[in-house]
Amino acid sequence: MINSVPANNINNGLIMNNISKLPTFGDLLNAGIQTIKNLSNRNSIGQTVFFREFENLAKIVPEHKQYTYISTYDIRNECEAGTPCYSDLVDLVLLCLSALGLVKENCFSLTPNLTQNFANFITFDEKVSPKNIIRIDPFGKIYFWMTADNFSTYINDGIPKTDFIADLQRLDKKAFADLKKVNLAAYGKRGDPLINHLIEECLRRTSIFMNNYADAAVASDFVKVTPNMIMAQLESLSPLQFEWFCLKLVERSLEIESPESNLTARHTGRSNDNGIDGLISQDYPNGEVHTYYLQAKLYSSGNNISNGDLRNFIGAYPPQKSTHHGIFITTTNFTKPARDYADNNHSHSLLLIDHISLIELMVQHKIGLKEVNAKPKILLDSEFFDKLKNY
Repeated sequence: MINSVPANNINNGLIMNNISKLPTFGDLLNAGIQTIKNLSNRNSIGQTVFFREFENLAKIVPEHKQYTYISTYDIRNECEAGTPCYSDLVDLVLLCLSALGLVKENCFSLTPNLTQNFANFITFDEKVSPKNIIRIDPFGKIYFWMTADNFSTYINDGIPKTDFIADLQRLDKKAFADLKKVNLAAYGKRGDPLINHLIEECLRRTSIFMNNYADAAVASDFVKVTPNMIMAQLESLSPLQFEWFCLKLVERSLEIESPESNLTARHTGRSNDNGIDGLISQDYPNGEVHTYYLQAKLYSSGNNISNGDLRNFIGAYPPQKSTHHGIFITTTNFTKPARDYADNNHSHSLLLIDHISLIELMVQHKIGLKEVNAKPKILLDSEFFDKLKNY
């Protein structure tokens, strides 16, 4: 007979030995990925079907669902029974699947998102870890989806607007309060490595965009960074300099994602480029070769990219989706017809990077930014941009 675990014991990190240990979150997330892949032939995936497949792949047993913790909701409503850890962990899996683009929404019934991005997951089937997560999420979308969900929960819980998390100490103390409790209850004092990583990386990235830098140390060659300052630096470049910058940014991203490959980058924007501003060739040890075609548009705010711009761009490179990839980068945004055109385009591999995604990539790969032993840790690298302007 399996005894349920008292919520107060779990919250202190005490886990009964007679209850099977929950699978790691990395295993749960991989089970979610494989579940969507296995059921992707359906127009929609209902809750019953999803959980039957998911729990089979994750090897979930009834005992796993007995782990509970006292959530913020439980405290407010004086619920002593607690909230199942398993339910919250599955909710986080669904949030990650949506951030990765495998499903269109993280609520049932799930709709598989069979776009070009889906093919990137075909060969993936392993425990997700802090080291390999970049393979399925090279642009770090999970971190921003989790952060947005955390702030939405914080505000929707009825916290007064005057108490909004606006400084880093309170952010670190209050952010992901329930997820931290789940991590402790389900995985003990050390927590799950992947959940630890997700929380830490979300906090790190969020701190970069916080505007409370009153105690920041500003070195002589650096200025404290805000999104507006990053955009101001980019907008100070010439169109050719911005093309070269985007070429280096994508090259660095590919280098981190696949360190075993050899990269050759060429800036083509100086001549009659036929709509291609840069080319990157990626050679893998197995002989496979991928080619990336870049177009970079340094536009002022409001001058968004149209679907006509995308049509012209994809006409300049081959339609072989498996090995030829187009990347369109802009300092503004894409119109809705342009995004619809990209989503419904089945002939070419095409990735859109708007101004927000551009800043995310700069932060992630430290291009034009530098990490120093100061507050804030991520600062604009003025020397980098000075050299770039001599290009």
